[in-house]
Amino acid sequence: MVRRYYSLRTKPGSITLEELYRKIQNLYLMFRNKDYFKKKAGITEFHFPDTIQHEAAVALTFQPFPIAKWSSDDITEDHIFDTLEFLYDYASKPGELTDMTTDTGYNYRDYGDYDDEAGQKEFRDKVNAFLADYKTGFELTKDGIVLALGTGGLQHILDAEIIPYDEINVDSKVRNAISKWRNRHLSLSEKKNAIQELADVFEWLKDTQNLGSVLKIKDESMIFNIANNFGIRHHNSLQKTNYDHTIWYSWIFHFYLATYHATIRLLLKKEKSKLKV
Repeated sequence: MVRRYYSLRTKPGSITLEELYRKIQNLYLMFRNKDYFKKKAGITEFHFPDTIQHEAAVALTFQPFPIAKWSSDDITEDHIFDTLEFLYDYASKPGELTDMTTDTGYNYRDYGDYDDEAGQKEFRDKVNAFLADYKTGFELTKDGIVLALGTGGLQHILDAEIIPYDEINVDSKVRNAISKWRNRHLSLSEKKNAIQELADVFEWLKDTQNLGSVLKIKDESMIFNIANNFGIRHHNSLQKTNYDHTIWYSWIFHFYLATYHATIRLLLKKEKSKLKV
């Protein structure tokens, strides 16, 4: 785990866009000089192949190289996050230097092997040490995607373990809803869709897994009343629509997600107790 120093610990959200750009410049140089981009991109401290520049131009909406010479128009949040995701894909930790010989008898030293997983983890850890302090906080995930962190005390709900229960009908749907919610460009309609996915999970649990056996009737009713009365699922004249969707969608999503975590654990506990009988 990368240590976060005093000012970052005490002043969250203090990094500006310009400071973020300077950090990725230094991040790139740090990993380049340790040959972490040599295996996949051919980049070293003394060599930069044209091929990686072409690949970046095709993959991204702008040319990130040379990273230290962006124009003021290029320094945007999207460009910085795109570049971090791109560099993550090419990170690989070099192993020990080994004596090697070419077919023509030329002797040289190079790395005997590389570790993609270790290289990407180190890169991700360094990135996340400062991304958490940009605006409301972001992180580079293991899948190489920059996502928004939960705000305040809600982050732990988004990060809580998805305990294996039913991969198709529950687990995958919850993961998908969380992934949608953490998209930094999430629209109101997409927020609504993420809430609908969680509501569908509760509907399935109700129909097939006896949701009422672990929740009181009023608690179970509240789950579906929220979805039905706030225009999340069904459409009727009695629904409430004149509310601040941004605020209430956030409350509904986190309430549903917290309830999901509690419900699944209660259902698993109940199933485990049955096995002991």
